[in-house]
Amino acid sequence: MALEHRQALVEPVALSVINRLTMRGGVGDDVLAEDLLARLRREPLNGRGIPVDLDMLCTELEGDPTLSSGGYLDLRTGEVYDETLTDPMMVGDDAAVDVEEEPDRWLWFDRADSRDGWQDMAAFAQRQRDARLRERLERAIEGNGAFRRFREVVTEENLSEQWRAYSTDRQLGRARRWLADQGIRVGG
Repeated sequence: MALEHRQALVEPVALSVINRLTMRGGVGDDVLAEDLLARLRREPLNGRGIPVDLDMLCTELEGDPTLSSGGYLDLRTGEVYDETLTDPMMVGDDAAVDVEEEPDRWLWFDRADSRDGWQDMAAFAQRQRDARLRERLERAIEGNGAFRRFREVVTEENLSEQWRAYSTDRQLGRARRWLADQGIRVGG
């Protein structure tokens, strides 16, 4: 919105963000940098623009695989639905989303396994400058119970906000990358 309504004022910040994304090179950073540059140039996005709620998509893509195996993206509205919402036995006949009625409207996605989350924890640990803290976090993610132990260390060390921001940023990047791989860009 800022680029559309106050481009002259925001352009230097947008260019700085594009440069930082390019240098950082995280998953999905290239997609966001490309989209920002297209907005600056007032060019169309490289793909089908859909108003996807990235937070909701992240929640579903990276949710608990024991609760559901995936979900659907509504290619018309950008809304994201867990697969259980398509089952009349789970939500009732009137509330169930019928994806078979308009199959071209819906894009199925599988839930990710825990590997990405574990890699996020490992990368976060590596970023720590304090060798003692880095070692503690690295030990926490070894073996079964890694996610619980990691959360405990993060909480004890008052890193919860920092971890949440880091983890969310990486999840958003993976969601952007997944969408781009499907020919979809956030927008529209």
